[in-house]
Amino acid sequence: MMDHVPLSGGAPKGPADRLCEELQSLKSSSGLTYARISERTHYAKSSWERWVNGKQFPPRDAVERIAAVCQADERRLLELWTLAEACRTPAAVLGAAPGAAPGAAGCGAAPGEGDAASPDRRQAVRLLLTVLALALTAGLARSVALRRELRRDTLPGGGV
Repeated sequence: MMDHVPLSGGAPKGPADRLCEELQSLKSSSGLTYARISERTHYAKSSWERWVNGKQFPPRDAVERIAAVCQADERRLLELWTLAEACRTPAAVLGAAPGAAPGAAGCGAAPGEGDAASPDRRQAVRLLLTVLALALTAGLARSVALRRELRRDTLPGGGV
């Protein structure tokens, strides 16, 4: 797991920082202890302490469960989680500007503001890569078929 490193001064907060703040806010406003959250979500209280304090990144399921327990906006929390997860993984590099640090694509922006790290952008990149792979596969298959056809036509007794 990647450790949380709080951003300093007036620098914009990354999605992992904002997710951490949301989890802290949920815990505070719910009035629940880590032990109670643990009982209701079936995750260890020590895990909740690490996630809420930003020492470790929480799994998606834990974020879903705390949203349910605290009657919070699950969609908003999962948007933050998805954006933060994209910033943690090498896949986020796909939309990064040239020279940008790995995982930096849109990672300082609010959900929906970071085109490169947005779910729509990632889905479009995946679709493009899939279409490209299919086109290359079809071209290769056509090339192999043509080569076989040429070989058959040039062999003795092959027809021409």
